Amino acid sequence: MIKKFKNTVRTRMGNAVQPMVEAMVKQRLLPMDSRILDNSFITGKLLPYNTASADYVVKVEKDQRASSTRLPVPPIEYWEGYADTEEDYLAGGKKDMDVLLSILEKAEASPKTFTRVLDLGCAAGRMLRHFPGTKGKSELWGSDINARYINWCQQNFDDPFFFLTNTTAPHLPFEDNSFDLVYCGSVFTHITDTADAWFLELRRILRKGGYAYLTIHDEHTLDLMFTKYKDDPLFSDFVESVRQFYEKQSVQGQNYVYFNICSDPASQIFYNREYLVKKWARFARVLSVTPEAHDHQTAILLQKPL
Repeated sequence: MIKKFKNTVRTRMGNAVQPMVEAMVKQRLLPMDSRILDNSFITGKLLPYNTASADYVVKVEKDQRASSTRLPVPPIEYWEGYADTEEDYLAGGKKDMDVLLSILEKAEASPKTFTRVLDLGCAAGRMLRHFPGTKGKSELWGSDINARYINWCQQNFDDPFFFLTNTTAPHLPFEDNSFDLVYCGSVFTHITDTADAWFLELRRILRKGGYAYLTIHDEHTLDLMFTKYKDDPLFSDFVESVRQFYEKQSVQGQNYVYFNICSDPASQIFYNREYLVKKWARFARVLSVTPEAHDHQTAILLQKPL
């Protein structure tokens, strides 16, 4: 009788405690927990497909409007705040790609001859969809830390497109000398302490003579925050956070290498451009520096030594 009573109590206590323990474990281990994303001591972060539970089903998200002549368009929640309408989303991606192609051509590169291209930080393919690739001849790769975006791309983009999820740790699963071009639109704007490691990782996977196109925040970007973009509703939160930090830390008048707001991957990093270019020029040839190439961001085009 006593044994049966003990077993009953143990079972009831277990039933009561188990949900509490599971909740505590999930709170500590789920990657989207802010204590992980905001922890600057953890570098290998990502945004998992499901952020609410460790148990989930990956749904079919096939765009039924797509055709052989029309690439699919992701849902608005995958647009990263770049636009409010489908027309603007497509136009914005094309504009940024056209600038990239123009900068390459000015450097006497030939984008149409590139067979392997990587868009690091591709989101849902906003720019990559506009690269002049050829089915059966090109490999256009997209990589991002957001698994939900990558799952959508994998379901909706066919040859010549390929996609994979990476983390914030500076490592990519490609062989040395694999790509003709690696480009990163608004990626190095969110990498702090591992920026050099990421730069060298991109250099590793580029073929000799290959190109890296990276956009950054610099002094010119900062000027734009307080002039051209100060009343732009799309930039209102960003401008305000920069303004508050700028005033609180008395940035003006200081000699800085860079200053940073928040933790990766939500950081906003502003470089001393001259310092950064000089540092990276030791590892690759700097071909051009173009302010306002990616909206308010400055683009740096580099070439891996032959």
